[in-house]
Amino acid sequence: MKNNFTRLRIEPFIHITPSIRTTSMVLCILLLPQLVFLAVQKSYSALFVIFASLLASYSSELLANYMFKKKTLHNLTAMSEGLIIGMFLPETFPVIEAFFIVFISLLIFKHFFGGLASNWANPMAITIIIAWFCGSVFFPQSQITRTMLESANPASALFAQGILPNQGQTSAFTDFINGKVFSHLGIMIPDGYSALFWDSHSLIPAFRFNLFTLAASILLISFSMMESLVPAVYLLVYGVLVRFFSLTPFTGSTGNGDIFLALLTSGTLFCAFFMLPYYGTMPLSTAGKMIYGCIAGILAFLISGCGLSSVGSVFTVIAVNAISPLIQFMEEKCYTFFRTDTLQTREENER
Repeated sequence: MKNNFTRLRIEPFIHITPSIRTTSMVLCILLLPQLVFLAVQKSYSALFVIFASLLASYSSELLANYMFKKKTLHNLTAMSEGLIIGMFLPETFPVIEAFFIVFISLLIFKHFFGGLASNWANPMAITIIIAWFCGSVFFPQSQITRTMLESANPASALFAQGILPNQGQTSAFTDFINGKVFSHLGIMIPDGYSALFWDSHSLIPAFRFNLFTLAASILLISFSMMESLVPAVYLLVYGVLVRFFSLTPFTGSTGNGDIFLALLTSGTLFCAFFMLPYYGTMPLSTAGKMIYGCIAGILAFLISGCGLSSVGSVFTVIAVNAISPLIQFMEEKCYTFFRTDTLQTREENER
């Protein structure tokens, strides 16, 4: 006996971008190598803090699902958010304190202020800032001095004093990067900077493995799992400002700033790709995204300067999030104006 039920097909309907669940899962997988290298480097305290943040984020999501009768655990956003928050906390941060700060902050700011894609600000950034206010003593202080800036080459002083690692064994890595990547751009990086690409040994895990961060972001962008315009404009504007104006107040010269020092410290790359383009906090139009990224770059320069800030990039995210509603309001006004104008023109032509 044949089945008389009608078979429904969904072939005409496709996802133009991967789902939130898929994106979160891939993000966690791509961040896994950084966790592996933390274990290889025996940074077990950092892994404990990350695990505490991960557990707190998932527990917060579980409680919110029970309280608000939601079913969002399958989205895996709690896992990716907990992982990112934990990587922005110093490895010296107390584990128990990290758990309760992440748990309470996410429960309040993520679920009581609109939920996913409806928050006015990135809940991960807010959580990290709250952790900084509660335990600023555990965050590394900037060790760049006015004397270093007046020397017009602060990176050399930082390498010479051992503040930034200058590992001799990374010369082969430097040669590879210069030959395969930067040679096409017509630039070369000194040997010391390779440590900042490979492992800066920062107390904050998100600052350590910039090469892995770049590789992960390239893959996410390639598979349309990440917004690329906002991070690109942000890094471009911030880099240009650092290059031309970061040393001006100290040396009176322009065009001598260290772009690599700025981009490879302070978690600039990690924040640009994994926090700045958060759901619902950025504009939707191309023009709006460019304005958003440009403002973020300017704010990053004003807040973090030439780099080596422990939370400057996170404060940048919150600051530009506060401006985003205004940009989105202007987007809506422009859309309404041009839509009305187009309809009026069409009606006149039909007459």
